[in-house]
Amino acid sequence: MKKVTFLLLHLNYGGLEKQVTTLANSLADKYDVTLLVLYDLLNSTSFYHLDERIKVKFIYSFGIIRGKELKQNIFNLKIFLFIKNVINDIKLLYTKYFGLKRIINKLNTDILISTRIEFAKQIKRKDIITISQEHSYINTPKYLKKCRNSFNNVKYLIVMTNKAKELYEGVFKNCNSYTKIVVIPNMIYENSDGVASKLNNNQIISIGRLEEVKDFKTLILIFSKISQKYENITLKIIGSGSQKESLEKIIKENNLENRVILTGTLSEDDIKKELLKSDIFVLTSKSESFSLVLCEAMNYGLPCVAFDVDVGPREIIENNQTGFIIPDRNVYEMQNKTQELIDDIELRKKIGQKAHNSAQKYYPKNIIGKWINIFENNNN
Repeated sequence: MKKVTFLLLHLNYGGLEKQVTTLANSLADKYDVTLLVLYDLLNSTSFYHLDERIKVKFIYSFGIIRGKELKQNIFNLKIFLFIKNVINDIKLLYTKYFGLKRIINKLNTDILISTRIEFAKQIKRKDIITISQEHSYINTPKYLKKCRNSFNNVKYLIVMTNKAKELYEGVFKNCNSYTKIVVIPNMIYENSDGVASKLNNNQIISIGRLEEVKDFKTLILIFSKISQKYENITLKIIGSGSQKESLEKIIKENNLENRVILTGTLSEDDIKKELLKSDIFVLTSKSESFSLVLCEAMNYGLPCVAFDVDVGPREIIENNQTGFIIPDRNVYEMQNKTQELIDDIELRKKIGQKAHNSAQKYYPKNIIGKWINIFENNNN
């Protein structure tokens, strides 16, 4: 049985971590899978379900300490703890950007999959199948130069969309690289029982990190206009992040305390329950490399409305069929399309059914063969 090793930063909540654990679980039937994780945030457990056959090895048993906690150490005169935490953070940062190379060179594995650009740069092995997943889409000269330097020595660069493939093919066009770029979309678990929202719940939903790139501020402001017309509609935003306080301020300023709910981080089961209690999924992100949450919402029969940003939504949503793609970040059009779905239950059902059917192409049984093809048909 071939050995597959994933390099991960942590096993906490996050789209990248969810995608990797889904992939690892899908490979466990055929391969000996190990997750090599830089640091431990959850006491040697994973936020997402892992197949019991998967081995998990942590390089460090501690997690990174943020600036706020370090300041608190000083404020409470915990100088020894402050020094210890600073030293641990330095260890983590050094290993993340430089120190993995030594560990990678000693790994006993047949296939090595990097999940981060910082890890990929440290991979130099030519005796095994080396793969890097690119979970970002950042089309700037500085980042693309970093990509060229980081992915230059891996055998395969896995991207999520055709647009990303075109971008990176241009990056490697004029350099001496043997890196092959392959499109393999993210996977979602199969909706085996076929459950779907009844679409009569008076709830709009969105999911993501509470960070500027997700632009939940715009979503709340759009909803503030919608709420004036529809008294029973609520908005639920699932996720946590640094923008929580500023979003709460916007909610209060618009008198939406009883209409907009920030749930914080929820488990996979609770997210499923919330999707099944919702009518429309709205995505206001400024950029998306793929958007796993769109696929998950569609999987439970939700019509989706999303800004047309690079690169995920336009490759997931078929405009006017499985949802609506809003060009030019036009907030008025997003409001209008959302209200169109609110007003017309038959339209919601029609688009929701097509969305559910479309999401099935992201089930493991329809994606995993692309990974196996690389693993089994590669000449080292």
